[in-house]
Amino acid sequence: MSLHFTAEEFAARREQACAALRRANLDAILLYAPESHLWLTGYDTFGFAMFQCLVLGAWRRRAH
Repeated sequence: MSLHFTAEEFAARREQACAALRRANLDAILLYAPESHLWLTGYDTFGFAMFQCLVLGAWRRRAH
């Protein structure tokens, strides 16, 4: 599978989604819709034919 946007765009979309989760006081969300996977990750999956679930956690990554 190929990405439909840059790694920088991915990071921006992930942060936007995680910020929305934090505002809603949620720790994580389960995403089932293929269009949600595409918007968030840029991957065009086979979700329309095979069940898939993406877990997005609202926590921030730790610096190592």
